Amino acid sequence: MSPERFDSESYGGDYDPYAADVWSLWLGAPLDWAALMVVICFGEAARAVPEGAASSEFQDFLECCLQKESRKRWPVAELLGHPFVAAADRAESEKALRDLLHEDMDES
Repeated sequence: MSPERFDSESYGGDYDPYAADVWSLWLGAPLDWAALMVVICFGEAARAVPEGAASSEFQDFLECCLQKESRKRWPVAELLGHPFVAAADRAESEKALRDLLHEDMDES
């Protein structure tokens, strides 16, 4: 759950479901509601990966995704151009995104 879902005034004002979708992080152990809120709102999720455990490009990518203020969080279109993702086959990544969006539209 993104920080703005817990406290919209502190973390972005109006709720933007697209910005909330970019925010994601799997925690290693189940947490109760209060503990989860503390981790999301007061923790430093972008630094959750231990130093040396991931490339600097991946760490930077996480920081772009896990900005607490939703207005500072990169949208998907910008994330596709990030060096961590751009090093992959960009055309294939963009096609996968279009296909995913197309599937969502068909299900609606």
